[in-house]
Order: sequence, then structure tokens, then C-alpha cells
Amino acid sequence: MIINVIICIFAARVTPMVQPLHAPCLYSLDDLRQLGRRHHVHYSLIGPQHEDNPCVMRGYINEQQTRLGMTLVSSEVHTLHGYQAQSFTAPSLTMIVLLEGQAQLDGTTSTTLTPGQGVTLLSQDGPGQSARHHAHHHLRGLNLSIADIDDLADEQLADLLRASLRQRRVYTQRWSVPADLQPALQALAGERSHGCLQRLLHEGLALQLLAHGLNAIDADERHAPSLNPRDRSLLERVRDYLHQEPGAEHSLHQLAQLACMSPSSLRQKFQQAYGVSVMAYLRQRRMELARQYLGQGWRVQDVAHYVGYRHASNFATAYRQHFGVAPRESI
Repeated sequence: MIINVIICIFAARVTPMVQPLHAPCLYSLDDLRQLGRRHHVHYSLIGPQHEDNPCVMRGYINEQQTRLGMTLVSSEVHTLHGYQAQSFTAPSLTMIVLLEGQAQLDGTTSTTLTPGQGVTLLSQDGPGQSARHHAHHHLRGLNLSIADIDDLADEQLADLLRASLRQRRVYTQRWSVPADLQPALQALAGERSHGCLQRLLHEGLALQLLAHGLNAIDADERHAPSLNPRDRSLLERVRDYLHQEPGAEHSLHQLAQLACMSPSSLRQKFQQAYGVSVMAYLRQRRMELARQYLGQGWRVQDVAHYVGYRHASNFATAYRQHFGVAPRESI
């Protein structure tokens, strides 16, 4: 699937570059790849490449580490060349707010964002995000992330996030940014200067974003029907089976029998428990294994059969859709 994901999910990882206060920065393909290697992000161009090292985007990307252990990134960029980005790891928590443009996030679920909307993503050993950005798009937004919950300075907040992750390994919740907060976020995204006062302002807004994003999760969980211990145990049985036997032929009907549920109940309860559909979890597991074995030098055809694909061509299509690159590029 071709997807457009807000730039700051991936561009947030290239912010260590020194930036002038007023002139927009130019980011070449080599800039992105060099910094992407440090942060487990792979970048590649879409379409023909007429230069060895083309300029991919122009704009402002500013990063700040807060005293609590969070990273706040504001970005306003214009893409000059279409490109793909694949993040191979996901932070424990990510909050994205879109202020200008339109974006679609694609991971375990698909979420469309318009200006004034935010999304909260919780992940426990979950997959990274993949994105395709087309040329001549303008995006403006904020990204708040926590790489590892154990690194947070606030233990109460860490406990709250751990409790949410115990219920769902992967979780996505969209929410609306309060109208009275939007002007301050707009000003933050356009901020070019640095200093002690700006740092205090940024940290205060980061805490407000965190509070609103976590409140959206809490409100959603209060209204969601709870799963009883028996259901959770049976769902764990299904998930463990998929994890251990990714190459077997699986059907929703067969998995429902394993869970002692109807297919419709399994579909609904698995999504509720893990934030992803049964078959999406299986595809995710297969792709993770495929990338691992390709990296060890396995042949593409052998990997395809091992993870459950009868035809290497079907596997190659699925792999490219998931990671944005062909299997041979991962060897």
C-alpha cells in the first residue's frame, strides 16, 4: 500500500544536524541515510534519480530532549523529491500532531490525520512505521516520543504507560487537539530561536500534549468492553501459536476453533486485546522473520517458503509493501 505518513515520524530522526536560525535547511539523500543508519531508518528515492546525491527536502526540523526523558520534535518541511522511509524499531510511545497538510499512518492499523488532529501510538516490541512521501508536499507538525519507558524520570507516568502496554502490546488512538492549545502549538512549530525560555515553553507544551494524548487512551479504555481472564488466556494461545508457527497455513476458522470462539468473536476480541487484526499480526510476524533470515544470507525463495509463501513472487510483493524495499535489497 502506498502511504503518506507525517514527515516528523521519520525526519525526527535526522535532527542532530546543526541548523541555522533563519535559512531553511537542505537535506540530501546522503544526509538522511547517514543519520538513518544511527536510528534504524532506511531511506530510498521514488522514481528516477538523475543525481548521485539529490536534495530530498527543505525546511526546519528542531529537536529537544526534555528533563523527563521525552523527545519533542517540531517540523515544517517541503519535499523536493519523492522518497520512502522504513523505520525498523518503534518507540514505546509516540504522539503526533498535524498542524498543516494531510497524512496517513500505516502500521498495525491505518489512521488518517487532518490539521488539528493528533494520534497516540503505544508499542511494546512492535513494528516500525513505513511511509512513502511524494514530491512537492508541505507538512507541518509535532512529534513527542519516549524511546524506552524505563528511562522516564517520572515513575508514576512510567507505571501508567506500562499498565497500558500490559493490556495491549500495540495501541493506536486518534484524538482532537483542544482549540485553545492549537495557537501555542502553531507558534512552537514555527519557532526558530533557542534558549532557556524557549526550552521551558517547549517542555510545558510537551507535558500538555502528553496529558491530552494519554487522556484519549484512558477515555477509550473506559468505554471499551473488558475481556475476561478466560478470553485473554485463549487469545494468548492463538497469538503464541501464530508466533511459533508463522509458516503454517492459517485460517480464521481454524484459529477460532483453537480459541474456542466463533470467527467473528475472535476477530473482534483479538483486535481489542492487541490493537491489530489476527491476520495482520501473522503478516507482521512473517515479515519480521523474513528480514531476519535475509540478513543472515538466506536465499529469497527459501525465506519465502519458510514464512508461509508458496510463490517467491507473492512473497516479494508482500515484503516490498511492508518494508518499502525488495527482499534482495535486505540481503
